[in-house]
Formats: sequence, C-alpha cells, structure tokens
Amino acid sequence: MSSLNLVSADTKYKEEYLEFIKECRDDIKETGFDSVIPLSSEETVEADIKRLNDYRAGKNLPEGWVPASTYWLMENNRIIGTISIRHRLNVNLKFRGGHISYYVRPSERGKGYGAKQLSLALDCCRNLGMKKVLITCKKDNLPSVKAIEKNGGVLFSEGIDGSDVILRYWIYL
Repeated sequence: MSSLNLVSADTKYKEEYLEFIKECRDDIKETGFDSVIPLSSEETVEADIKRLNDYRAGKNLPEGWVPASTYWLMENNRIIGTISIRHRLNVNLKFRGGHISYYVRPSERGKGYGAKQLSLALDCCRNLGMKKVLITCKKDNLPSVKAIEKNGGVLFSEGIDGSDVILRYWIYL
C-alpha cells in the first residue's frame, strides 16, 4: 500500500474509472452507493465526472445535497475505492451519511484500504478547515466500524433507520 494516494475525480482517469465501475456496478447498486458513485458508461463517463466536479464547487446540486468533493483512491494507476467528503452537513446527513462516505471495490476488501482511504480523506478535511468530522455506518458493517475507530472515531450515538441500526462517530481533527 505504499503507492496509495487520493486523486480528485478527473477525466484523465476515465478508463480506470470505467474499469472500476465494470467490476463494482452490481455491488454499488446493492449497497446503495449508486446515490454518490455514478455508474458511468463509455457514453456518460465524461459528463458524470464533470457533475462530480460541479458538486465540489456547489453547482447543479440535487435538492437536499451539499457541496462534496469526490476522490479516488489510486494504487499503481488502478482505482481501489472512492470517497466523498461533504463540505457541511444538513439535517439528513447529521442522522445518516455524515461528512464522509467511502467505498472499496469488493476484490480489495479486507486489506486495510478503507482505513487508509479514510486517513487520507481526513487530511483533505483538515485542508478544508474542518475541526471535526461526522461519520456514520451501519452497526453490522464491522469493517467500516474498525476503519472509523482506527482513525480516532468516537462513538456518540446510535439511531434506527428502517431495519438498520446507524452508528454515529465524531473524529476530531
């Protein structure tokens, strides 16, 4: 994992992104991450990446969304995961979603990428001037719980959302 870095979503990585989506498409849909990770095709990838960059600038946001920066965790010119950093919270995100959502491709799970990706994202949050970051996850998502706690997450509450128990953590920067 020595060559890991976060890069901003950029069309210069469109082939790598399409390869990532090819592997992850069904899992992204199944896990609900399709709300923040565009399921791009050859025809839509450039427009999808432009949309992500618009969101960073706070432009053309869907109703109820806040500005967010999307990064890709890269290793050896391969996208391992994606991470979205929301620049502020709204009422819904305070309950479920938080400042950061992250996703690791299924073939790379269980290798510590989630914790490393989160650590790198926290540096981005510091650069945005954030003093603390809210991260939420399902209680039964033990790899995410482990990654959050490894990065200094302090559990402060739980809530019920349908059949899910949602844990809420603060990470102080």
